[in-house]
Amino acid sequence: MVLNTRRRALGLLLAASAAVLRFPSAPRAFAAKKDCFDSKPFGPWKAQASDTLAGARINEVRFTDPKACDLRVEIQVAASFEGKLVAYGDPDKTPLPKKFLIKPENRLIVRTEDGKEAIDEPLCGNCTDIFDDKVSIVLPLACAPLFRDAKSCEMAIKLGDKEDCRFKVDCETLRPALAWASERKEALAALAAEEKCVPPEGCFITTACCEALGLDEDCFELRTLRRYRDRVLAKRPGGVADIAAYYELAPLILARLPREARQMRLRSVYARYILPAALAARLGLNTLAYQLYVRMLNELARAFAPKEGKGAGMIPRPLD
Repeated sequence: MVLNTRRRALGLLLAASAAVLRFPSAPRAFAAKKDCFDSKPFGPWKAQASDTLAGARINEVRFTDPKACDLRVEIQVAASFEGKLVAYGDPDKTPLPKKFLIKPENRLIVRTEDGKEAIDEPLCGNCTDIFDDKVSIVLPLACAPLFRDAKSCEMAIKLGDKEDCRFKVDCETLRPALAWASERKEALAALAAEEKCVPPEGCFITTACCEALGLDEDCFELRTLRRYRDRVLAKRPGGVADIAAYYELAPLILARLPREARQMRLRSVYARYILPAALAARLGLNTLAYQLYVRMLNELARAFAPKEGKGAGMIPRPLD
């Protein structure tokens, strides 16, 4: 199947580049129905739910001293109270390559509301998806009791001898956000079972690319990437929040694709990212599959994500 898919893609792309084929637009299975996705703000948190996922996130935390920290940080917490930080550096001021991140003097520090130190661990004790200017930091399990019971806590990213990247986490509003997301997940699952809403996978970037090539809704690429999402990404720390963020951002990107260049752009995205990611996932190369999709989303977000209003400023990582 993998080899057949490769041959099919090559043929389709050659035909597209020669402008000798027009691909029919595949009908959407549930075109007029509402997506099984919902979100709601709770203080600084945004709760997000689909028929299979529930979590909350802050897209950009507010540092105690914003001028003293060159990083941008977001925090994501699943309904299970597992969480992660995603830190973005400035390549010119605070680069975040692996050699820099794993230095023992770079620490993650968490304090309780009364100032007691609860966690002091290497910053990259459990880091994933390290790029030149971004790293995902899986939060230690000791954070879960604070998220579950404390009114607030303080987190700090210590770089060298400086502890400038400090911020307060509102745990009190996090809990109702996660409770709401969990309830909405159950309600959306019931609606999905009755076919009264459509899982968000039905109208996003992967599906749009496959439709542009005339592939059906049960094609190799869609089946493989959906399986990867549900069986691999959703089980990773922070994966639930990543997927929820993607559900919010991807439709906004698609809506802003220029109509006159839409089909050609989608075919290009398919060739460079969708098919390679699906092949990687099929072969069990999960990290490669994730990185390919991340690069695709970052490219599209820079070009087409809203600059203001809903979705503005979101930097994606997750996968359809």
